[in-house]
Parts: sequence; C-alpha cells; structure tokens
Amino acid sequence: MAIIKIRNLKKVFKSQTDSILALQDINISINEGEIFGIIGLSGAGKSTLVRMINYLEKPTEGEVYFEDKDLSVLKDAELRNVRRKIGMIFQSFNLLEQRSVMKNVLFPLEISGVDNKKAMERVKELLKLVDLENKANAYPSQLSGGQKQRVAIARALATNPKVLLCDEATSALDPKTTAQILDLLKRINRELGVTIVIITHQMNVIESVCDRVAILDQSRVVEMGSVKEVFKAPKSDIGKRLIFGAAENREEEFRKETNKTCLRLAFDGTATNEPTIANMVLETGHPVSILYANTRLINGNSFGQIVIELPDDKMVQLKMKEFLDKRQLTYWEVE
Repeated sequence: MAIIKIRNLKKVFKSQTDSILALQDINISINEGEIFGIIGLSGAGKSTLVRMINYLEKPTEGEVYFEDKDLSVLKDAELRNVRRKIGMIFQSFNLLEQRSVMKNVLFPLEISGVDNKKAMERVKELLKLVDLENKANAYPSQLSGGQKQRVAIARALATNPKVLLCDEATSALDPKTTAQILDLLKRINRELGVTIVIITHQMNVIESVCDRVAILDQSRVVEMGSVKEVFKAPKSDIGKRLIFGAAENREEEFRKETNKTCLRLAFDGTATNEPTIANMVLETGHPVSILYANTRLINGNSFGQIVIELPDDKMVQLKMKEFLDKRQLTYWEVE
C-alpha cells in the first residue's frame, strides 16, 4: 500500500524577471514500510521534491497524497497533524546549539504539548535506540558529525512519525560514519516499521539500503524501479553515468581501442563474491582481457560492472556466454 503518492507534480519558481522550472511530470508512489531512494546530480530537483512531500513547499501543479489525503485541501491544523507523521533529517543536522542532546530530542515533544514525564521517557527510549545514552547532557559542539546526525534522527522520531525524510543526510560524513548511519536507518525501518525516503547524490547510499529508486535528471524522473533492476541495466544516460561511473557511455571507446568483441557484465547483488572471470577462464581454457572494472562487495554480494574483451574464436565466445548464462549473470555486447 502506498503511503505517499505524488501525481503530475510541477514546480516553477518565479522572480520578477525570470521563471525556473524545478520539477515537472513527477509521478511516484512510495509504499508503506519500504526504503525509497531519490537520486540525481546537483540541481536535478531532489531537495525541492522532498520539501513538497511534507508540503513545506507547495507545488505549482499536481497533487501530493499522504495516507490518501490530498495535502492541498487540508486546513493548516490538519496539515500540521500530517507533518507530525513525517520526520525529517538534513545534511547540516540543524541542531539547536544552546540545547543539550536530551533537550534537542525533547524539543518537538514540547511543541506538541506532550506531558513532561511521558516526553522524558520517550527521549530516553530514543537515545538508547541511537546509542547516545551517555551523551544526554552533552551539547552539539561536543559531538562528532555522526553523533550529531544520530541526535537529529532521534529528534525526528520523537513524535512517532510514519515516514522519515532524509535529505542528503550522509553527505557531510566520512565513509565509515556513513555506513553506521545507514545501518541505523535500516534498523529503524526494520524494527519500527518507519517508511524512509532517502534523497542523495551518492550511489553507494542507494545500493546499501534502498528497496526502490527514482533517478531525477533535468527536473524529471527518468528512471524508476527496484534497485536491483535499475543497477542491472540502467536505461537512462544519467542512470548509466551514476551507476557505471568512469565507464559511462564508453562503449564506442572500448570498440575503437580493441576492434574486438567486448562484453559488459553487470553485478546487481545477486551474485556472491565468486571469482567469476577466473572460473570462466579456467573452464573454457582461454584468457580474456579486462578493460574496465568497478565492483564492490556489500553484505557479501557484488555490485558494479566489468568490461571484458573476448577471444576471436566464435566457439570460445559462445562457451563463455553459456558459462555466464548458467550463473544467471546479466551481460550485453558493447556496440
């Protein structure tokens, strides 16, 4: 069941002299309980989109539905109630510097008028959840970036939201801390059932935690589907660029360099860390040249791609393709 539905969304920012199209023809459904990623380069419209999900930014055209309620027709009090169900965290943490960790997490409960005893019980629960019980009386200036983001997550969860919006929440963090925050988000999703929407320009964030992904480019959704489907065979130019990285759109270059048959192998996490190429060479008795490789292990599974140059012998090429087919690997000839 979709908890968020975005239909025919368009956003135009107007000034006295100009109009800027930020988003157009956006149609997305986000299912309850999933982790949904929205990725794109800078200027694609990601942050504008996330602000329209909770109606902090109103669309020029189109509708946003939360639990089948059209946010455009809600009165201010009704809209505030909806926003209590949608938590949000940011790249810059947005903590109150003059408040301790405990009082930062307490803040939304104070605004909501929650009884102080119940509010403090909730704060203690959340600090335990994010592993910051020993930092309750510390101030933001005394915390690392990862600890600040954990405080921000605890604060966003204070009112028991059904959805957590994460706007570039790991962009300011180092890789190790990013992995820890993503693990925490996965645990929150799994244990609390909170739907999570992640806005990012980092492909490793999407592949680490998301169930489905929408790719934004030039204000539009150009590709959407399960992470495995999109990673296996991206159809859009920007999808190939984000997923394949340095080898994006280099098919013609590979062809010119070799003038031989080349295969691009896509690893979408369904294959383990088996030495696929080495085993193929051993089984067929013929070597191959690796022209490009960009793979990484995530939870013991391989993601990325490899471009290989095959021997000239057509029968050997056939055997190699049969080897790949048996292992259900996705590949296609470089044209």
